[in-house]
Amino acid sequence: MIDLDRWRDVWRRFRGRGAYPHELAFLLEVPLRGLVLSPGQLVRRLPLHPVARVLEIGPGPGYFSRAVAQAIPAGRLQLLDLQAPMLRRARRRLAGAGVRNIDLAQGDAVRLPFRSALFDLVFLVAVLGEVEDAGACLREVARVLRPCGALSVTELPGDPDALHRSRVRQLAEAVGFEPVETRPLHRGYTTTFRKPRCAA
Repeated sequence: MIDLDRWRDVWRRFRGRGAYPHELAFLLEVPLRGLVLSPGQLVRRLPLHPVARVLEIGPGPGYFSRAVAQAIPAGRLQLLDLQAPMLRRARRRLAGAGVRNIDLAQGDAVRLPFRSALFDLVFLVAVLGEVEDAGACLREVARVLRPCGALSVTELPGDPDALHRSRVRQLAEAVGFEPVETRPLHRGYTTTFRKPRCAA
């Protein structure tokens, strides 16, 4: 029997602000999504190197994760998601693709469960606007990044939580990030920032 109250709640969460409902994760795996931004296109927008330690916040079912992990063959990709069912789906997807250089953790983006100065890159795709306190999230990102580490924020068209690039820049600069470049998408963008050496 279909639980109508549950699915009304799923629909409300899908249309409103906040974390994307894991019950609709299959929509994030539709190949047509690549017409907006494919995993390969994202990889070309990220400052990656083969031995990088990378944190992906809000990977959902891992749509972009495989390509990023393959671009850092001697590095590690850490996935962090608020929802355990999303991580389980990502684990299955990546294991099925033979990806081994990943770690998964459930947690909140405003209280990252990692030690300071651990990662070379942190990236978020259509996620920052979902976070309850985007400023607190970026403070935590600054903490876990190594000196001169990079932050990449991508916002996609049609996302009700998407933040305007000027707002992202304002939030990032408020915690010490320096803008590097912005690359446009159709009604979206990827902006990269750098943590300066002098940052705490």
